[in-house]
Amino acid sequence: MRTHRAICGWVALTLVSPALTSAASADARPPSGVVFEGAYSADVMSVIRGGLKRGTVFRGLAEAAMQADLAVAVGAPAGSVFRISALAPHGGDLSGAYLGDLQGASNIAAYNHPLLYELWLAGKLANGLVDLRVGRLVADSEFATTESGGIFLNSSFGWPAFISANTRNTGPAFDRSALGVFAHTALTENVHLQAGLYDGDSFDDAGGDPSLYPDGLHFELGHGQGIFALGEIILETTSGPAGASRRGAFKLGAWHHTADFADQFDPRRNHAGNYGAYAVVEQMVWRETGPAFEVPQGLTAFARTGFSPGDRSQFTQTADAGLSYAGLLPGRDADRLGLGVACARVGGNTRRAERAAGSVVISDYELVVEFSYEIAGGERWRLVPDLQWIRHPGGSRSLGDALVFGLRTRLSF
Repeated sequence: MRTHRAICGWVALTLVSPALTSAASADARPPSGVVFEGAYSADVMSVIRGGLKRGTVFRGLAEAAMQADLAVAVGAPAGSVFRISALAPHGGDLSGAYLGDLQGASNIAAYNHPLLYELWLAGKLANGLVDLRVGRLVADSEFATTESGGIFLNSSFGWPAFISANTRNTGPAFDRSALGVFAHTALTENVHLQAGLYDGDSFDDAGGDPSLYPDGLHFELGHGQGIFALGEIILETTSGPAGASRRGAFKLGAWHHTADFADQFDPRRNHAGNYGAYAVVEQMVWRETGPAFEVPQGLTAFARTGFSPGDRSQFTQTADAGLSYAGLLPGRDADRLGLGVACARVGGNTRRAERAAGSVVISDYELVVEFSYEIAGGERWRLVPDLQWIRHPGGSRSLGDALVFGLRTRLSF
């Protein structure tokens, strides 16, 4: 009954979102340097076949943020910024209750409790050459990212499993930030370098219990879980004639977590730290000609892969790739169509342990194929029908291949 009421609420939000979008777009923001932001996302997702069992859940996420340009607001040096944000996740757990997958069919799934998310100050150093950010930070919006992957609902296309599954409690990413520092500099117009250093456990609990400090107001460094560090170099590429250029980026990165990690074959043995490397490529491969679109119309391809040592990592290799087309249908310039594939391979030591224990089913991999279409209803409203096929949910053939249908509506204001 609760699910039915939640779905009715989702339908009502979908119906009123275009009207709210028009009203919000008409508002002019005061030139005070302070901007308030908010968004609400709502999913209805169903396991149609396979997985643990058939079923439907509603999941929602409320977001609120305040960001201040301190140079405008209080006369601070240029580039000084303060940001604070909060989240309120709520609703059912499709993966835990019905699907049984590892990578997460919904990228807004989180522990159901309002919490502080970001809290940081930013400024510029070295005559403006270095952008610095200090405070409660998230790394998933800065490292190993792809713009085209944002169309998909499955978590595998966001903060990649080659980091999240092989670090302590997923690292500083949705929905838990961590104390840290982030720096970015442009070596040339097209070459950028960035690095981050974060508390090794954003949950402040080795077991990853989200109920221990659910409000995000616990500030602690270390807690026996070491430090998490990332570094990335970005090469931006542009091809094609002026006015019809095709943007792209190539990224190389590495990470290191200094906490102890148990051996995947013999849990009594610990390894000092875990680490990995990754590569990301994203390129617009074809661009429509014609009028000057506000957002370039055409086909973009992306791919990512990452590696970690198999003796201490859940996944030794994961990869995802996909295609995204902006403005495929006439008159729908802001719509996006996406097709993505993501695969996470279980580490060899985990399989060895299962064989030694006499397991009938040995873990191998989890594969996700996702088809998504993002419908733009003005600047602030999106409706996203989505279909996912998941082979070997949970990383083995113990569960039947699953088919998941989802529908997301998102209103920002």
